[in-house]
Amino acid sequence: MKVNNLLIVIFYLITNIGVMFLLYPTLILDTVDNGHWLIVLIHGFSHIALFGVLLLGVSKLEEPNILRSLPENRWVVSLIFLLPLGLFIIGTVIVSIRTYAEFTTVLFLNQTPMFYVMVIFITTAAYIALGSMESIFRATFLIAVTSSYVILIIFILSFFNAEWYNFFPAKVSNVDFLFEMPFITGFLILSPTFLFIAFLPKRKKLNYKTVFWFSWLLIPLIFMAAYSPMLVFGNEIARNFTFPYIEMLATVDIEWSIFETLTSLFGLSLLIYATLFLGMLLHILRMVYQSMFQTGKLHASIALVIMVILITMAANMISTWEQVQSHIIWIIPLRFYAFISLLIFIFWIGRRKKHET
Repeated sequence: MKVNNLLIVIFYLITNIGVMFLLYPTLILDTVDNGHWLIVLIHGFSHIALFGVLLLGVSKLEEPNILRSLPENRWVVSLIFLLPLGLFIIGTVIVSIRTYAEFTTVLFLNQTPMFYVMVIFITTAAYIALGSMESIFRATFLIAVTSSYVILIIFILSFFNAEWYNFFPAKVSNVDFLFEMPFITGFLILSPTFLFIAFLPKRKKLNYKTVFWFSWLLIPLIFMAAYSPMLVFGNEIARNFTFPYIEMLATVDIEWSIFETLTSLFGLSLLIYATLFLGMLLHILRMVYQSMFQTGKLHASIALVIMVILITMAANMISTWEQVQSHIIWIIPLRFYAFISLLIFIFWIGRRKKHET
């Protein structure tokens, strides 16, 4: 199965679901006491706008993988662009495996040491990363086909116990939240999910407009992630949970499920989606290393295994959930720099190719 519009859209939506429904509700609830809809719209439109600019830049390139368009003096580009990008990916993976290990121990493996849970996650993700990007897309497609109807039912049942008066007051009191850390963190929390667009393998001509218009499905998903816990528990109670959406699902029980609650069913799906997401990030990290040092695939694969070991050791040093949240904040400057430099680099490549022709 060649890389096409359908595979890209499915992977984009699946990875956003895997990241969004664990981390995003807490950030939204911590930002303001009412008028959450405005923050959702700002984050949603900003994310789609950034994704659209990235698609526009990539659509102008002859090669879908920007690493194939590096100039001869690649060490300058490596220091300015590739090295910060690699560090950003490493920081994101460290925080991600620690977050999902925390979630797994809370939901499934209460007696299992967190280190072993992280080893399971990172080992599976590394195995995925050592394959090709096409294999990651194929695996995502198969998983989406088998789980999409269940996820759709869960989304519908998200509002089963909703108390709609909790939506109010909807008035936005002030805009001071624009300068608060939860808002800034939420602004970029989904940014790693579309990195893969700049590193696609050789493929037939894609319709980037189709991919862009499907990305608008992200806005109702963000609304669902942010408002479902608040409508069930109210803002004051929901903001005290580590994973508000998962706690909300625990209030919904259905007899036909083979799982005890919807929490287990949805949680398992999120963990699978997250593993695919981490596998893609590690695959991109391997490609970045291979391009920076101009090595073969075997050398890059060995380097990736070494980096995975170091990442696991670093993640194991994060002992509390508060430290996880602090590390998320610490990599925000790196995220801004990595994505701004990524966009500048893509448009610079396109401009240079245009002048050469």
